[in-house]
Amino acid sequence: MSDEGAAAVLAGDRSWAVVQGDCLDVLAGMPDESVDMIWTDPPYGHNNADGDLLSRLHMVVADQRESPQSAILNDDQDSMRKVVDGMLTHAARVLRCCCCCCCGGGGPRPTFAWVAQRMDAGGMAFNHAVVWDKKNPSLGWRYRRQYEFVHVAHRRGGRLAWRDGQKPIPNIVSMSKPRAGLHPNEKPVELVAKFIEAHTEPGGLVVDPFCGSGTTGVACANLGRRFIGIELDEKHHATAVERVRGAFEGKLFG
Repeated sequence: MSDEGAAAVLAGDRSWAVVQGDCLDVLAGMPDESVDMIWTDPPYGHNNADGDLLSRLHMVVADQRESPQSAILNDDQDSMRKVVDGMLTHAARVLRCCCCCCCGGGGPRPTFAWVAQRMDAGGMAFNHAVVWDKKNPSLGWRYRRQYEFVHVAHRRGGRLAWRDGQKPIPNIVSMSKPRAGLHPNEKPVELVAKFIEAHTEPGGLVVDPFCGSGTTGVACANLGRRFIGIELDEKHHATAVERVRGAFEGKLFG
């Protein structure tokens, strides 16, 4: 691997790294069955904030400043399918346990269905679709987007690991999205933490190939897991580095 920080995490010599680059290149350098869990929120292929209503709005970022919404890289249909397909191909090789992938919900494009079918192929086995109820409807016409799916899969021929196989876990999780975030599609730390805590042990390695502002890394720091994040966008990568470093140093917990 070209990134020394990620290699050090894989070797167990450090707790976290955030790599700036293409996740397909970074994942290609990871050894077989070296990762306990992938938790990620890739582009949905909706071209959000690319000349639409969202692009004319501002979001309130964490320090309460207003910031223009910006388009997400690889968020057109063709690019999204190419990069998510490649990520899942690598996941089937590098994973020991579990892949959790956000994929939107509702419509108008059935991205959620494509992701589920793709997970159930090419070395992966689809297990479950968990609904994240965001409580408040978002922008849109008529059918307002109030939920997203988190699809769960594992390596074909393997099985999911559970910290507590006797603990019942509902497949609907209700919590509001962050009111002020650092990324247009930022997820609540608590949402990510539910999956990490369910499927990994303390000290386990979690990788997020589309880490955005670093939410998965913050959840890992809070739960005592190791973390490798990968982010293509230079601005979001810088945010993730600062945020994840703060979390692992005990300076930031959300």
